[in-house]
Amino acid sequence: MKKIINQGTLIGLILILALIFTSCTGPDNQIKSEKELKKEAFLDDFDYMMQTMEDSFPYFGVAKRKWDVDIRELGRDTREIIENYPQSLETTANEMEIPLEDMPELDEQVFWSILRHEFFAKISGLAHAYPLDYNLYGTFKDPYSHQRSPLYTNHNHESFSNEFSEAFYVEQEIFFNNPDEQNQSRHKLVFRDKPLPQLTDMKVFTDILKEDKVAYLSVPSFMNFTSSTIKNLKKFYEDTQSYEHLIIDIRDNSGGSPDVWRMLIMNPLWPDRENMPDMPFYAFYKGSDLSKTLGEENIEIEGKNSRNIPQRAGLLDAEEIIRENNLKYINEDDKKDLAYGVRYNTSISNIDEKAMQHLGFRSYYPFEGKIWLLTNENNYSGAALFARHAKDMGFATLVGEATGGAYTTSSGLFFSLPNTGIILRWDADYLTDSEGRALNEYTTTPHYNSNDNMDALETVLKIIEAGTF
Repeated sequence: MKKIINQGTLIGLILILALIFTSCTGPDNQIKSEKELKKEAFLDDFDYMMQTMEDSFPYFGVAKRKWDVDIRELGRDTREIIENYPQSLETTANEMEIPLEDMPELDEQVFWSILRHEFFAKISGLAHAYPLDYNLYGTFKDPYSHQRSPLYTNHNHESFSNEFSEAFYVEQEIFFNNPDEQNQSRHKLVFRDKPLPQLTDMKVFTDILKEDKVAYLSVPSFMNFTSSTIKNLKKFYEDTQSYEHLIIDIRDNSGGSPDVWRMLIMNPLWPDRENMPDMPFYAFYKGSDLSKTLGEENIEIEGKNSRNIPQRAGLLDAEEIIRENNLKYINEDDKKDLAYGVRYNTSISNIDEKAMQHLGFRSYYPFEGKIWLLTNENNYSGAALFARHAKDMGFATLVGEATGGAYTTSSGLFFSLPNTGIILRWDADYLTDSEGRALNEYTTTPHYNSNDNMDALETVLKIIEAGTF
């Protein structure tokens, strides 16, 4: 398939993309106040969520095998918590020293808290599944709902722009930042004294561990590389190009835009520009109309941005893809739910040279020495993808621990609940390697595990010193 390149889109994704669905407005056009929402409305929203998961979430089997979580059973348990609130959270209240008689009434914010802490926390790290808080809502709204954004889809626009969602997140921000004495118990229960995620600009750290021999690059996040960071990277690459070893440390890097590592790390350092191996991934979708639509939208978005290039313009029958590509290790139980699929080429060979020049890379810095990549279980999303590509494409030797998960080819798919406006996110693509293994079940393992009583950096320095690689 001919690549469709939009270099302006690529640059925008790198500089503003914060990361790696369907919405339904209510039956009327008036924003519902808290007093108008009864328990039945929250149960309706929860049932809507569970049905949408049945229609589009392909990881029920992986959740059971890897996390020992039966999502359907978890759903039934969570529904009972909503039905029997506040008595159902008495143990939680006791742990937080909230008397049962002081428990707040069930409202939108309490309902959000139940979704976050009683449901999604049980599958944390699986397929970007979580409810958005007001911070994430504010971060994602423009990139995913503005009609000129490369990430725009009808689903995302409706999820972020409907009146119910806007009202919910305005109220949550005010409530979070202005707790008063009358609302202390409610504030404590809703947020559970846990900080909300913060998406901030990252800074890389460089060091010379041994002059003319061992260089070190720490990348704590793949969020929002600034122009100064890009300039510093180019200088570091130039200064260390003749070194024998380059250690890239992504431990505790929880992800961000894959275009950051593709265009600013792997591509400039790649030693043989004539040989950039194909990196096939297979994305499968469930058999519902919703899943099919989401898959088609994702193909359109990815194909435009030269990141994951679909082999063909549309979805194919899942069985046909599995058979033709000999995906012999795909899970037989999971396969029963998968109806559509696409083969992606995710190699860095997809990157447009003009886009690289736009970033200031008018020359490359092929590293002929040994590249080491330090990983751990806190690598998710874009960071986990980097580790997978680095290993399978032969870019680096991995040292440390197996990565986490949240592998996806999707740039973001969101759902809005019809009564409360709460926005949920999860991945609809069941992503496999070239032999059919679900990446979210079989995460990336290192070539070398950390030695006993040593961290990954100490281990790799020991390996270099011993010359045993």
